[in-house]
Amino acid sequence: MNGERQILKNDLAIFEKMVIELEPYLMNNAIRRFITGRDTPKMSIGGCLMRQQRLELMRDQLQKEEQDLLDVAIQQFNLALEGGVIRFECRAHQELHVRLGEWIGYFRCLTMYKGTKVAAARVARYASEVDTRVVIGALIDKLELHPYQLDQRIPEELATLDRSLRRRWQVGEFVWAPVWQPAYPHDRYWWLYGKPK
Repeated sequence: MNGERQILKNDLAIFEKMVIELEPYLMNNAIRRFITGRDTPKMSIGGCLMRQQRLELMRDQLQKEEQDLLDVAIQQFNLALEGGVIRFECRAHQELHVRLGEWIGYFRCLTMYKGTKVAAARVARYASEVDTRVVIGALIDKLELHPYQLDQRIPEELATLDRSLRRRWQVGEFVWAPVWQPAYPHDRYWWLYGKPK
């Protein structure tokens, strides 16, 4: 249980750091940006949104002071977006295209090297690779909300990729730390429960 609490605390701390970096990040053109801190992932809109979504869903697992920190971070996140709807939408679409390219590249590698050690190594790393798919979903969810407008070709392209994954899917255990499982129910996030064949 202590390990799970630490995972939640670390994710909250990363989310807070990303929110602090959001305004300068939006003014920059890089899809990912380094942020200070040991073992801290690179800043991206999608990484920020992914953490916000799951921390909100895991709110009951946070202590009261952590819930307050989450509320402040979400409020700061929303304030940072208020004056820059078009800029945020543009940057989110840029990241979506990059992430989709990465996800396509993952499948291309599995297909190209099918039956080899290279493909086996990529399947073995699926738990870290699938982060890309979660981020894509978080970005789409945000861009489907008013006042944003999602490029409708993106969900169509993602649906094609999901169908491709389903054809080679092997159902299994939840691929991430068990603490996150309540935030990612099987019916919506089936691709977090198993691995490609």
